[in-house]
Amino acid sequence: MLDYPPMRVMLTGGGTGGHVFPLLAVVKKLREAEPECSFRWFGSTRIEAELVPEFGIEGTFVSFTFSYRRLSMRALAYYLRTLPAWVFGIPVWLALRDLKRFAPDIVLSSGGYVSAPMLLAARIARVPYALLEINAVPGRATVFFAPHARRIYCATERIAAQLQRRAAPGSLVVSGYPADTQRGGDVNVREHWDLPEGVPLVVVVGGSTGAEAINDLVKDALTEPQFASRTCRQLAIVHQLGREPSEAEKAAFSGWEHYRTVVFDPMMAQLYPQAALYIGRAGAATVAELVAARLPAVFIPYPHHADRQQYLNAEALAEAGAAEVLEEGAPGNAVRLRELVEEIALGGRGDTMRAGFGALQRDGAQLIANDILARPGGQR
Repeated sequence: MLDYPPMRVMLTGGGTGGHVFPLLAVVKKLREAEPECSFRWFGSTRIEAELVPEFGIEGTFVSFTFSYRRLSMRALAYYLRTLPAWVFGIPVWLALRDLKRFAPDIVLSSGGYVSAPMLLAARIARVPYALLEINAVPGRATVFFAPHARRIYCATERIAAQLQRRAAPGSLVVSGYPADTQRGGDVNVREHWDLPEGVPLVVVVGGSTGAEAINDLVKDALTEPQFASRTCRQLAIVHQLGREPSEAEKAAFSGWEHYRTVVFDPMMAQLYPQAALYIGRAGAATVAELVAARLPAVFIPYPHHADRQQYLNAEALAEAGAAEVLEEGAPGNAVRLRELVEEIALGGRGDTMRAGFGALQRDGAQLIANDILARPGGQR
């Protein structure tokens, strides 16, 4: 057996939790298997700049992402401020500097535009890199850099099929979904949220910055007088609003003894293993966490992506019988949501939906960590 030095992994990707949390799930498994493994992160100044250091990982965070895709004065001012750095190649230079100083065995990317400088630097410096793709529609960075990747970890067969023509022979691995629903350690979430034992829990996620369509739908559906009078003491609800609750929302839920709100909590996924139902968007990281927790879902996918990626993310669970999908703004959504809450959280349908997760691979973080530690494609 060959005796290798501790693995050094450069992580890159970010902009949203969907690019951050899957990588952190892999980091956790790598640390469990090889405690001396070292990490560094190359990302943007968005969510990862705050979260990654909390996990004991240092990094370089550049203030550039393609945040504005529609022409506006705000977008113009933003790009005039940030484009010069890219014109002169500063992000790529910073990535090359990090590669030289950190000397990683491999670069692992979860995508997002901010991963491009590091992946380009890896190509220049001839450092092997691997790509992680959990979106039903592969991201542009993944597609562009796929031909030279040593590994492309795909959550599903469908994702792998879309990358088949771009990928190098032998590089595609169907890994399943990488997720960690215990990011904050062993926490008694019922005690933390002051929720009673034995009362079914519904988790509502209205986005990190507020998805008003979801927040309004949940209020209209669950506070309907007859429904509320039947269920307000039978259910517990934790609702991530993405903002502070309005006075109208406080009044509407005043009769719900076990209704809790939060603006944003990066540890929200810790509730999933103990919950009966998830209601919210269908981002790729969320889908991965629901698969890990085997939590039935009612998805209201974000409708404005040109490629309808959230609908396709949701479809993977819906086809397995583990989720229902509602079209944002469709007539009758409030009535249907009330029916689903009673069927799934209070009725017996939840057990049937949980069984559907058996068709979905859920140990992606462990598989990816094992493959990385096997040093695919060679070593330094």
